[in-house]
Amino acid sequence: MSVGIQFEIDSGWHIYWQNPGDSGEAPRLAWHLPEGVTAGALEWPTPARMTTAAGTDYGYQGTTVLLTSLQIPASATPGVLPIHADLHWLVCHDVCLPQSAQLSASIRVANNEAVNAHAGGLLQSAAERIPRPWPGNYHLDAHSFPDHFQLEFEPAEPPAKAEFFPAEVEQIDNAAPQELVVGKEAKLALKKSEYLRTEPEHLKGVLVLNTKTAYRIDVPVGRTSSAGRRESK
Repeated sequence: MSVGIQFEIDSGWHIYWQNPGDSGEAPRLAWHLPEGVTAGALEWPTPARMTTAAGTDYGYQGTTVLLTSLQIPASATPGVLPIHADLHWLVCHDVCLPQSAQLSASIRVANNEAVNAHAGGLLQSAAERIPRPWPGNYHLDAHSFPDHFQLEFEPAEPPAKAEFFPAEVEQIDNAAPQELVVGKEAKLALKKSEYLRTEPEHLKGVLVLNTKTAYRIDVPVGRTSSAGRRESK
């Protein structure tokens, strides 16, 4: 079953995505669960790129919900299961303030089903903001050039805009423009970070097309020489 952690962020302030960008820290969650109950990884909504005095960050403003899933064993006794978690996050504006909270909720188990007594339409709307998997029938490739990575893809419709959010830190220059060229296929150039020390085997992250459709991608990186020749890894 899904549970959500909702943030109500004051105007002008922001929290961070799983990759915070040039500065900041992603929210951290430590669960305290009944015996046999386990929690999955956090599911992150599509972030926004934000320019601050410290650089270019990835995060959220306004109302944001982070989702995760709880696995309730089939042997769970009908009744109420209390769940608790320690939450730590960083909220920033002109300054950054570390925050923490102890969270609790009740999960009702009945007829082999678990129901979050505090849920509702909130979880459904939050799920709609989670990037979807890249469609397997659409071409997607990645290449590494001396100074940039290049994503090559062929979606259902040629995009007028594309933006990539890397899941890993210090892979791309977060502040650099991402240049999109659309021909037979779309090509998105991503300037490499000056702090990149090891060529990644994969590019992982979120690819947003036309500012509205977000996809989770995990694509192997082929290495290309400055002359444009493909090299084996």
